[in-house]
Amino acid sequence: MFLRHHTFLLIRLRFPPHHPLRLLHYSFSPDAHPPPQHPSRTPVPTHAAELWIAKALASAALLRSHRLPAFRGLAPSQLAAAAAVRLAPCAAAALRIFSSLHSPPLSLPPSEHSYRHVISFLCRSGRHSDALKLFDQMMEQSGYLPDAVFFSFVAGSCTNAGVLDATATLLAKGSQFGCHIEPYAYNKLMNSFIAHGRAQEAVALFERLIQEGLYSPDVWSFNVVIKGVCRVGNVQKALELVERMGEFGCSPDTVTHNILVDGLCRAKEVNKGREVLRRLQRDGVCMPNVVTYTSVISGYCKAGSMEDAKAVYNDMLESGTTPNTVTYNVLINGYGKAGDIESAVGMYRQLMLRRCPPDVVTFSSLIDGYCRCGQLDGAMRIWKEMAQYHIQPNVYTFSTMIHSFCKQNRLEEALGLLRELNMREDIAPRTFIYNPVIDILCKGGRVDEANLILLDMEEKRCHPDKYTYTILIIGHCMKGRISEAITLFHKMVDTGCYPDNIIVNSFISCLLKAGMPNEVDRIMLIASGHASSSQKVCSHQGQRLDISVAV
Repeated sequence: MFLRHHTFLLIRLRFPPHHPLRLLHYSFSPDAHPPPQHPSRTPVPTHAAELWIAKALASAALLRSHRLPAFRGLAPSQLAAAAAVRLAPCAAAALRIFSSLHSPPLSLPPSEHSYRHVISFLCRSGRHSDALKLFDQMMEQSGYLPDAVFFSFVAGSCTNAGVLDATATLLAKGSQFGCHIEPYAYNKLMNSFIAHGRAQEAVALFERLIQEGLYSPDVWSFNVVIKGVCRVGNVQKALELVERMGEFGCSPDTVTHNILVDGLCRAKEVNKGREVLRRLQRDGVCMPNVVTYTSVISGYCKAGSMEDAKAVYNDMLESGTTPNTVTYNVLINGYGKAGDIESAVGMYRQLMLRRCPPDVVTFSSLIDGYCRCGQLDGAMRIWKEMAQYHIQPNVYTFSTMIHSFCKQNRLEEALGLLRELNMREDIAPRTFIYNPVIDILCKGGRVDEANLILLDMEEKRCHPDKYTYTILIIGHCMKGRISEAITLFHKMVDTGCYPDNIIVNSFISCLLKAGMPNEVDRIMLIASGHASSSQKVCSHQGQRLDISVAV
């Protein structure tokens, strides 16, 4: 009787030709063998009849839910229900089967294995909101408390997806229910808070966890939080946290000191950073590495203290620590900005002697140094040398060269580089590259060529900014092309670039000289926000105001 009833259920369930569950629909035969199962922690029914019940339950839940009441007489077990859930081809189907089997009319009590499978499926499919709802139901309604591994998996998946607030709530609930939570889950969440610019919340979470005794932080925990407070410039708090590490049996490691030194240097407390470095050298317990030295060198370079930077570099060599490309890039850039191109080139030669591979930052820093000293031929020599190493200039390399050519009135060379940049599909053009070229063209009276460059910008979806329009408006005014200048002014306002006092006063001066007082009234109303560029302003509506006219 059981087999006849079971056969009837399976025969009445019809599938579309290519439905995923068609693979599960077999005519019952005493000699039939169940398909092979994937290895899993979840137990699967070993009895053939129970396996077929699972297939029928899955099929009915997805395709014939009105047939589910017929299964009450079979009294399906939790194992059969769990197996039915595991037959689902996707997360949505798994959730639907789970909901159908554990709600009226069957109302089967869900097993922990069913919960775990559906929650894992939902997490892997990016449906973290549904996964967290089911996780709450598992703990609060069914009373299943997950182990540390599963809890960490769910929390980690939600953290990776950026669902940070929900993850924090989940971890809080877990601790309330007495679930064991690995420190890794908390550390990862705090690290993500910091990565999303929410360092203060990470610190608050860290302190609350310690105060409530929910976990004992390890070295990584402290490193994460110290990095967060350093990122927001609270170096004093970072020092306090380092002092507290001993309370939890932790000792600062090299990473801790690197974070701390970098934070001090970024906060312009480079001397304190150097003191930490010296203490590490003196104690010999936790030796500084290339990152520690480079952070201090970078701090001195940014402060313009190149003698101190060179002294730390020499200490680095004496300690046996080998500089890397980043170390040399920092020094080359520092010397270049200080106008000491000879020392910058000397560091470049040291980099080559030590066989550190140069990168685009190396060459861009050298080019910038030459340009700052007005030695464009030297900059072009480095540009060509960069090609020999098969290193492509980036947007900032182009910008430095083009801007420098424009400053020295070498327009054709600037235009040549701009054409080369426009052929590069891997670089998104930036407004600050075009503006110097447009400026030199307008000052030379070549406004038609400047207009063509504006068209090139717009074709490449590089939106002109306030400075682009200011240059063009003044350039057209200088050529006496007032109507085009007016058109550009309205275009500037229409695109959301609002003029400042300099452009307004200069433009008004040009309009007054051209004998266009009515247009002055309109420009003033637009600039003050009392009219849009599309509105017509009658001369009797404009109020004549005292204005400073640029001559």
